[in-house]
Amino acid sequence: MKERDNEIQILIEKYKAIEDIVEENLHKVLLNSLSLVHIMHRVKTIDSIKGKLERKPDLYSSPYEIYDILGFRVICYFSKDVDLAAKLISEHFRVDWNKSKDKRNLIDARSFGYVAIHYVCALPENYGELSNLWFEVQIKTILQHSWAEIEHDLGYKTEFEVPRSIRRSFSKAASLLETVDDIFSDILTKLDEYSIAVKQNIDNQNLDELSVDKITLVEFTANNKAYRNLLQEIAGITNARILEQSPENQLPLIEFLGIHSLGDMVMLIGEQHDLVIELARELLQDSEIDELSSNVVYHFLFRAKLINSNYSVEKIREFFMLTTKNENRIESNTRKIIEKRKNKPKSFQK
Repeated sequence: MKERDNEIQILIEKYKAIEDIVEENLHKVLLNSLSLVHIMHRVKTIDSIKGKLERKPDLYSSPYEIYDILGFRVICYFSKDVDLAAKLISEHFRVDWNKSKDKRNLIDARSFGYVAIHYVCALPENYGELSNLWFEVQIKTILQHSWAEIEHDLGYKTEFEVPRSIRRSFSKAASLLETVDDIFSDILTKLDEYSIAVKQNIDNQNLDELSVDKITLVEFTANNKAYRNLLQEIAGITNARILEQSPENQLPLIEFLGIHSLGDMVMLIGEQHDLVIELARELLQDSEIDELSSNVVYHFLFRAKLINSNYSVEKIREFFMLTTKNENRIESNTRKIIEKRKNKPKSFQK
C-alpha cells in the first residue's frame, strides 16, 4: 500500500510541475480572444486518486490511467464563448479525441443534468517529458459552472441516486438554467446585430431614427463627422492630442437636457457651434493642456445649451449635481452659467 502511495505522490508532483505552465498557456490562448469569468484548476489528492481507483477498478488499474489528476475549468459568459474556447484549446494543445467529450450532446433528453465540454489535453510535444502528462479541461458557461457546484454540494451525480419524488425538480432546475443560457446568448446576438445596424445608420446619416443609448452614443462619438470636426477644432486650440474614451457617463446629462435622438445631437452641435468654440477658447487658450478626452465636446456643448436655455438656477444646479457631489463646484459651475448667460454677445443668443 505504501508503494502505491509513493507512486501516486510522485505522479502528483509531476502534475504540480506543469500546473502553472498549463494555466499560463490557457490565459495566453484565451484571454485575447474572449471574455472569461475565471480559469480554475486543482490537482487531486492522494486520497482522491486512491478512491477513484477503488471505486472504478474496471476502468483504472493504475493512477497513470486517470486523466483528470490535474483538472482545469474554463468559465465563460456565453455559450458561443464555450465553443470558441474549445476551438482555441484544440488548436494550441494536444487533445485526445477518443477520451474527450462534448457532454452537451450526450445527455439523455429525459434525464436531468447540465454539462459542457470536457477535453483530455496535453502540452505540445516541445515540452519534452512534461508533454506526456494528460490533464482535463472543462469548458462551461457561468451557469453551467453554478449547476455543477450546486450538484456537487448536493452529492448527486446521476439521476439514479436521486429519489424519484424529487427527480422532476432536478430536471426543471437544469432546464431553467439551460433556457437562461440560451436567452443570454440570444441577447448577445441581438446586441451585436443592433451595433451593426447603428453603425450603418450613422454612416448613412439616418440619425433621427436612432435614440440615444450606450451603443448609439459610442458609435456617434467615434464616427459622426459633425462631432469629430468640432472635437478637432477644440483640440486645435492647444494642439492637444485626443484620448479616446467611452462617453457612457454622458447619458444621464443627455437625458436631463431632453436630447432624444442622434439627430437632436447633430442639430445641437450646429446651433451651439460658435458658443462651444468660444467657451473652449476661454478655458484652454492660455493653458498648457496637451491631451483632451474625446468627450470634451459634450462638456462645452452642454454648457452652451444651458447658457442659451431658459433653465432656472435650480435646474442648472440639478444638472451639475449629476456631474459632481462637491457642493462648492456645483455652485461655482452654476454661477458661471448664469453670468455667461447675462454677458453673452448677441451673436450667441439663440
